[in-house]
Amino acid sequence: ERIKNDIALRTPGNPALYIYKVYSQFDEDGIIAHIFSRIGEGDRVFVEIGCSDGLENNTHKLLLHGWRGVWIDADADKLRFIAENVPASPRLVIRQAFVSAGNAGPLVAAALATLGARTLDLLSVDIDGDDLNVLSDLLRTVQPRVICTEYNAKFPPPMKLSIIAEPGRLWSGDDYHGASLTSFVDALHPLGYRLIACGVSGVNAFFVRDDDAAQFPDYTAEQLFQPARFEL
Repeated sequence: ERIKNDIALRTPGNPALYIYKVYSQFDEDGIIAHIFSRIGEGDRVFVEIGCSDGLENNTHKLLLHGWRGVWIDADADKLRFIAENVPASPRLVIRQAFVSAGNAGPLVAAALATLGARTLDLLSVDIDGDDLNVLSDLLRTVQPRVICTEYNAKFPPPMKLSIIAEPGRLWSGDDYHGASLTSFVDALHPLGYRLIACGVSGVNAFFVRDDDAAQFPDYTAEQLFQPARFEL
């Protein structure tokens, strides 16, 4: 409550004030719900890269509310768990793939075509690796209205850091993963996206397309940045 009060004082109207968890890892479910309550749900289509076992991700709740979308993960065991424990649905396309900047665009485009979707409302990226380049590559193919992407909260603004892409490299649990918040902002702003929030846990950043940005207060990355609070 103290953290939320501080956020409300420093950044009134910040979507980070609307946090709650259903199936998300931390506070993402509430922030996503608030964002779409402001801009409208559109065609209700999502893509989540790094969907894990389906029981802890950013789009399971949306699926239960009638959305349709795509889950992608590199871990065969996690996708096997989904197949055995999450009821199959014609509204969900599941793909196993190690996503890179080289294959992200065609992979997502093909999955959306299988789903019969022409637009994308939410793109969630959490691969504990080359997230920044994968996201930048994807935006050449799709233009989601909302982006949720993991940032590395070890490096606050104005630090600009991103890992060097290495094919097949998996996260070893250290600080060497992803990219700093400023690096994401610098990459996505020219592509037509504005940062509107960071989760209180300091894990995910939320961007909206410029045509929806007026629905949210305009703050800098320094003002919106949240440090790592993984204990939450």
